[in-house]
Amino acid sequence: MSILHRIATLLRPTSGSTGRLLFLSTVVGVIGGLAAPTFIWMLHGASHLLLEGIAGYVPPGLPSEGGSTVEVVGSHGRWLIPLATTVGGILSGLLVFTFAPETEGHGTDAAITAFHQKGGFVRGRVPLIKSLSSALTIGGGGAAGREGPVAQVSAGFGSILAGWLGCSPRERRLLALAGMAAGLSAIFRSPLGTAVFAVEVLYSTMEFEAGALIYTIMAAVVAYAVNGVFVGYEPIFQLPAGLSFGRIDTLFWFAVLGALTGLAATALPWLYYSTHRLFERIPGPRFLAPATGALLLGLLALALPQVLGGGYGWMQMAMDGRIAIGMLLLLAVAKMVAMSLTVASGGSGGVFAPSLFVGTFLGAALALAVGKIFPGSDCNVAAFAVVGMASFFSGAARVPIATMLMVMEMTGGYGLLVPSMLAVILSYLVESKVAANWRWPTLYVAQVETRADSPVHHEEYTMSAMDLIRTGRARLPREATPAHLVNLLQMGTPIPIGGTGRSLCRCRVREGAPGAGKPLRERPFGDHIQLLAILRRGEIIDPWPDTVCVVGDELICLLSPEAFDLASDSLELITTPAAAESGQTTG
Repeated sequence: MSILHRIATLLRPTSGSTGRLLFLSTVVGVIGGLAAPTFIWMLHGASHLLLEGIAGYVPPGLPSEGGSTVEVVGSHGRWLIPLATTVGGILSGLLVFTFAPETEGHGTDAAITAFHQKGGFVRGRVPLIKSLSSALTIGGGGAAGREGPVAQVSAGFGSILAGWLGCSPRERRLLALAGMAAGLSAIFRSPLGTAVFAVEVLYSTMEFEAGALIYTIMAAVVAYAVNGVFVGYEPIFQLPAGLSFGRIDTLFWFAVLGALTGLAATALPWLYYSTHRLFERIPGPRFLAPATGALLLGLLALALPQVLGGGYGWMQMAMDGRIAIGMLLLLAVAKMVAMSLTVASGGSGGVFAPSLFVGTFLGAALALAVGKIFPGSDCNVAAFAVVGMASFFSGAARVPIATMLMVMEMTGGYGLLVPSMLAVILSYLVESKVAANWRWPTLYVAQVETRADSPVHHEEYTMSAMDLIRTGRARLPREATPAHLVNLLQMGTPIPIGGTGRSLCRCRVREGAPGAGKPLRERPFGDHIQLLAILRRGEIIDPWPDTVCVVGDELICLLSPEAFDLASDSLELITTPAAAESGQTTG
């Protein structure tokens, strides 16, 4: 059999799901591995035209990426920085709100929404618009990260590929996750951490989309390998050789760092989404909001230019101990404000890199403070900066395991794994406890708490429960009535009752329905519909013979496809968008 024939067999919808998805994950990995250097090239071009071209300002970069380690200020000083940021904000806003409003803000939340609510569907224009708008935002000096755009772009390509090949909604969701992992792996040079991130970030508790992990790993590894051809395989940040955890007494200070960054992490979602609401209320065309945020950012940068861009060069300087304590703390707060002005206003960019910036500066500040107060302590600035980098984002985004792995790979600081484990878990626990009842408890509002809260798994869990009841392995309590089944139908997906040919359904009485207004004893909806409960304005009504259904009532009933067809002039089936998209009906 020829290679082309084998490939065609793998792509055929009827072929085995696992092998097919592994092959497609490899393809998505190649796309992600190419998307990262392409976006970096676009970003450099936009920066050359905007921040450098208009303001003459170049922030310090990373040696691992060929960047300069010194700050370059143009002949006009910093006075033209607000102009550069504003131009970037205007251009980005025009692109986003004209062609693809879903690309505003940080791309990771959009990818999470696509998984839970849209069957993994991403519009075909999203990758291009997201790339261009993010390059303009960050290239103009916007305080945003490059990881969110690349994650959304790569996830978009995974979704588009699934659409081209006629994949099922499940396969499309998995390929979107594989795309997210691929893009992040390439941009951060972190294959393991980003593969875990893609399956952990979907939930705000210690929950994982474990079934997707083999596909995210495959895509992440391939993307890392492809991207490495262009930029190499060294970690992004440089740490002192042999840096490791070597004294048990320093573990106490790492625990303090975890608790402090957890407390600080509660402020970031609140600040971000409060700023977002504020900009939404500003009158005028929506595309002007990112420009307004960019202008305010530029004014802030006149005093603190360190807040511009992703801030990787400044993070390296903080790790090297080249920034004083007071400036470290000031910049940590200013970066949160700058990120909110950039991304929450509608600008396009990620929130991961700015969060790493904040954590790095908090960790470095604590190490320097402890060193001054307790001279005999062994608090290495680079070590605390790395652990702070991981622990702050662990709390703010509630992704402790993935963040820990990503930071180890990004820095090469594997000797700091033990203190990182302690700090990220403490940060996660502190943030989760403090912000438990807050309006915005996490940086990714599209997260759901558990798999049971995701529409993706509603039918899966309901079918399992119904099967347990049907086979006698589990029974409803004697006090349970048919009305208790209402809670099982909130997802709006018909539930087949095995062996009966009927489904448990949720229907609504149509406007002008012939059966409305008649008592149930007259069987207004036909002889083959078994009515279990009626929902009317939040009240559950038992279906007695004298009960009368009215227009707008929701009915929980058992019916066959034929029975529904006969009653379709009176009843309409209620389904969620996800159920309707996947073609789930009583037929």
